Amino acid sequence: MQQLRPTTALIHADRLRHNLGVVRSRVGAGVAVCASVKGDAYGHGAALTALALEASGVEWFGVALVEEGELLRAAGVKAPILCLEGVAVFGAETAIERGLTPMLFDLDSAAALHEVARRRGVTVAVHLKVDTGMGRLGVPYGEWGPFLDRVADFDTLDVTGLATHFAEAESDPTFTREQARRFRVAVQAAKARAFHPKMLHCSNSAATLGYDDLRFTMVRPGLALYGVAPGPGLGEGLRPVMQVVTRVLYVKNIPAGYGVSYGRRWVAPRPTRLATLPVGYADGYPRALSNRAEVLVHGQRCPVRGTVCMDMVMVDVTDVQTPVRPGDEVELFGDGVRVEELAEIAGTIPYEVLCGVSQRVPRREAGAP
Repeated sequence: MQQLRPTTALIHADRLRHNLGVVRSRVGAGVAVCASVKGDAYGHGAALTALALEASGVEWFGVALVEEGELLRAAGVKAPILCLEGVAVFGAETAIERGLTPMLFDLDSAAALHEVARRRGVTVAVHLKVDTGMGRLGVPYGEWGPFLDRVADFDTLDVTGLATHFAEAESDPTFTREQARRFRVAVQAAKARAFHPKMLHCSNSAATLGYDDLRFTMVRPGLALYGVAPGPGLGEGLRPVMQVVTRVLYVKNIPAGYGVSYGRRWVAPRPTRLATLPVGYADGYPRALSNRAEVLVHGQRCPVRGTVCMDMVMVDVTDVQTPVRPGDEVELFGDGVRVEELAEIAGTIPYEVLCGVSQRVPRREAGAP
């Protein structure tokens, strides 16, 4: 279908490759990168993103769902794909068919996977996850040994990796290092039972960029690849990959005392020139930005006026130096207005803003026709 509405998410593949280079320079040779492309690559478009990263040498991809792994395979991705949420009992067949690597953390899934593999006469590579303090997925730390003993009985499962996940790598180094200590103990317990996993991984973006000694043999960056700082002081050299733009729909003058948008939450204190933009919370532009955020018009910051609507938002262009007309480009976030800024205003995190850009906003590679 032809795109008629001008609101678009531009994906800068050159910046994606640049950010991968930043990660590579930090982790050094010999450490593999598992690029996190779950959640439609944090809203950037999983197929577009993964193909660009694979062409740049990324060794692994991490997804949450089996369906996300299927999508990547359908797009032509050949690299190993790790299903971080596991495959559950009902996903074992598909995971094997698509050549996905399941993360295992419960015996029911392990048994189901073993049964499918046995029936097909194949061996399946799997990674095992231990919970060292996140309290989410993972075998409870105290139950790790018995779990390993049971997994050893499934002769169709080839344990090629061990993993955990840090809870506070961006803010609590003491607890992060305690988690790493527990992970090392878990690795030794696996080796003592004749498991010989090559891929050992626990570092998200914050740990990848913030800790020189916690990278093991693979890291799992996500946010950093998309050009967003994963924690204080960790954004050096990163460039934003997504730039959401639109074009002015309508421009008009309103007198002093005139209210704008639902609830008249902003009343013009002076004669004001308003531009209406064809974007709203149905596109993922948070309603919490009402009367608080700014956009970029002709290189100048312009404040949002009034309540963000489902499909539209009004901005004050009174002080823009050059005339603003319908069709002029507007940046909602990207280079001039960073997603970190919008997230802070909205009381959330950059992940949520990026993932919240809805599917009615087309993703298009910057520079593509």
